[in-house]
Amino acid sequence: MSARSWQSTPNGRVAVPDALRAGGRAWGIAASAVALLIGVVSMLPPRGTPGVEIADLGEVRATIGHGLAYALLAALAMLAQRQPRIAVTLAGVIGYGVLLEILQGAFGLRSFQWTDVAANALGAVAGVAATARLGRSRP
Repeated sequence: MSARSWQSTPNGRVAVPDALRAGGRAWGIAASAVALLIGVVSMLPPRGTPGVEIADLGEVRATIGHGLAYALLAALAMLAQRQPRIAVTLAGVIGYGVLLEILQGAFGLRSFQWTDVAANALGAVAGVAATARLGRSRP
């Protein structure tokens, strides 16, 4: 039996599993899994390199993918905190994106791209903003 807390809503109080409340452990696990997935995909060799074969998404789709991935990561990171800290979350998520871009350049299979950094940062801002707005709209 999972632990539950009561949350007030306009229609009364409902039981919410603690893992799904803001600051719940499940959000932290999800954020870690997404961060790991982003890291792995970021280090895969580009199309045409012998070894692992991945799809060539094209620049526009890849940039959109960067933004969406970092929006999800930032949103999950915000939900994982009992008292979300916007600046710290943004610094961590954007810093992670910059670190991965630097590592791509260092390993030589891929290159550092400012457009990816910008897409990552915009996605992180969108994820934090959406989560912060969601938090304000809760009863």
